[in-house]
Amino acid sequence: MAGSSIGARIRLSIELALTGANASKSLLAKQEEAGRALGMTGAEMDVARQGSSFDFETSVAVSLALNACRETHQRALRAGLSEEACAEIEFISQACRSQSDDPVPLEASFLSP
Repeated sequence: MAGSSIGARIRLSIELALTGANASKSLLAKQEEAGRALGMTGAEMDVARQGSSFDFETSVAVSLALNACRETHQRALRAGLSEEACAEIEFISQACRSQSDDPVPLEASFLSP
């Protein structure tokens, strides 16, 4: 995604966390395909679906997406995420939560470096 302040792996991890196991089979398949294209392991995708990550920055981003409030926003800033990244994560979280069928059509952006 041009102009994105967060990487495709973080974006996918956020979507995995927000959709968890409640995603449709077709969305799960798309997420798996996107994750593999990004070099993510099955374990990384499973952990993301549980709302965490093995990577510190990704874990902070996922935490903010799952609980977008002032406290987690400040914690993310202290952990090194930029204000722009936090705003983008909060936007993704809100968009994903407001749509029921296909959370956020981000599949194309996952495949870009």
